Amino acid sequence: MDTPKTKQFIQASLSGAVWYLQGSVYSMPETQRRAEGLAAARAMPAALAWYLACNGIDGEGMDGFLSPRLRDSLPDPHIMQDAKKAIDLICNAIEAKQPVGIFGDYDVDGACAAAVFRAVLPRFGCPVYCHIPDRFSEGYGPNITALQGLKAQGAELILTVDCGITAHQPLQAAADAEMKILVIDHHKAGPVLPRAEAVVNPNRLDDDSGLGHLCAAGVCFLILAGVMRECRQRGLVPTDGVMPDLLSLLDMVALATICDIVPLKGVNRAFVKQGLKVLAQRQNTGLRALMDVARLDQMPTTHTLGFLLGPRINAGGRLGRSDLGVQLLTSYDDGVAESLALELDELNMERRITEKQVELQAEEMALQKLAKNPELTVLVLAAEGWHEGVIGIVAGRIKDRFNRPALVIALDKHGLGKGSGRSVRGFSLGDAIMAARQRGLLETGGGHDMAAGLGVRAEKLSEFEEFILARAGDVFAGPPQKSYLACHSVSVAGLDYDFTQWLEKIGPFGSGFAEPRFYITHCQLKNHHWMGSEKQHLSVSLDDGTAAPLRAVAFNLAGTPLGKVLQDTPDPGLVMVLGTLRPDSFRGGKNIQFMIEDIALHP
Repeated sequence: MDTPKTKQFIQASLSGAVWYLQGSVYSMPETQRRAEGLAAARAMPAALAWYLACNGIDGEGMDGFLSPRLRDSLPDPHIMQDAKKAIDLICNAIEAKQPVGIFGDYDVDGACAAAVFRAVLPRFGCPVYCHIPDRFSEGYGPNITALQGLKAQGAELILTVDCGITAHQPLQAAADAEMKILVIDHHKAGPVLPRAEAVVNPNRLDDDSGLGHLCAAGVCFLILAGVMRECRQRGLVPTDGVMPDLLSLLDMVALATICDIVPLKGVNRAFVKQGLKVLAQRQNTGLRALMDVARLDQMPTTHTLGFLLGPRINAGGRLGRSDLGVQLLTSYDDGVAESLALELDELNMERRITEKQVELQAEEMALQKLAKNPELTVLVLAAEGWHEGVIGIVAGRIKDRFNRPALVIALDKHGLGKGSGRSVRGFSLGDAIMAARQRGLLETGGGHDMAAGLGVRAEKLSEFEEFILARAGDVFAGPPQKSYLACHSVSVAGLDYDFTQWLEKIGPFGSGFAEPRFYITHCQLKNHHWMGSEKQHLSVSLDDGTAAPLRAVAFNLAGTPLGKVLQDTPDPGLVMVLGTLRPDSFRGGKNIQFMIEDIALHP
């Protein structure tokens, strides 16, 4: 199908952003026909039927879309390059009951990727030794010292998960030491692969599986599915005689899928949809303890994964306790799990404080740079003393604040910088970092289109910044303008609790299938109230004359361009309000709340 074409309908909002109407994979008449058919057949709101039709979903595929089954969408793992080699290697280890080493990454995806293997292999009598590197003393990816440590523990096969694709030197050294290494990764690969027994990565340049949208935990799950099939063919069974239920691992796969911000298409949608059901059953001891610590007493959602559980697991890696996540995810003791969850929660609170300090300094540096050159297309920010455990989060905040790719680099006293970057649509940061590394401007580097990491010497910073700006200049004629994609207009009268229930049915939402934004026209802002400890949030009622005013909230609005306008002019007159919808169950009620993202004067 053709790529949907968007149409601009607000040139400049009160925040200065452009609003686009969502395009469709069909012609407008065909989209309208399909939307009307969906709305009539399913008794669903017209705005949501339109959203689904724009995304190519019609009545025939609706059942499978609403309730995706893994059996229908799970690809054959063998379509990935080297997958058969990897499956045979693992099954050979199972057959011989060999100890297996796992070298993971210190983020959520790495922890979950390691945990799914650690949850299965011991069932077959294979001891598993896991190493998650310390972000500060070891950095990202395999290092020969840690690999030697896994071998010294007895590991005869070592898996690198969520890392390894760019670790040429350490893996060559491991091969020279006669270590048997299996790489399972999903990050962008270069033309030359690292030395290993097998390299499974759907983002290999020679891999045509079409599975490049998987996170590392998703790739590991596919490999395990192939392993289970091969074990059955070989007659290999766990020590207790009961084959592992891989579906019980989907809560971890869903967690990794959301936290790694990979597109929710194909099997990823089934991973998350089914994984949320598994999470709701609270089977995983560690995740159950973490949900209790996070005071989660409602049905889990993608918000639960991305904003409540994920940051707490990440906190260990960010603040020097990188192994806590895997320990928690593979804990079977309630007391131990509770202790680990509490520790991660405390680290997360510490992370927030540290993050805020770095964010304020980085924001001030960005403002100074933009004051000198407002046309900067990329922000490269570096300083000594920044905590490298939070630079990724800060880069995301700077990117959102200034609407352009941002790289935040923490320099140590020896002049070595470790950086993390976040990008905007249209600019592949991972490709740019790989290209800079190939030019000799970086010590290390790699990542995805929207996020990447790097290592750089202080003396190379200026040259690297020039390179990134030149590369971005090929994409952006000037600084990218903030934009929003709107799905459909709605009225206050048309918004009710049933609307949000339908939203829940057609989810999960995430990368590649964004939560739909709606806009209310001919609207007035009433009952303004700035709230929060720093008066940073705005509570307001939206009145379009069709029903009783609707409660709306705009979080972290103070200090933004839109917030400044509304502080100076709290009643701008007739406006259009853009945002998303949430159920509001405060005090047991069944109401709806509009989450404001932007406001424009009515044409």
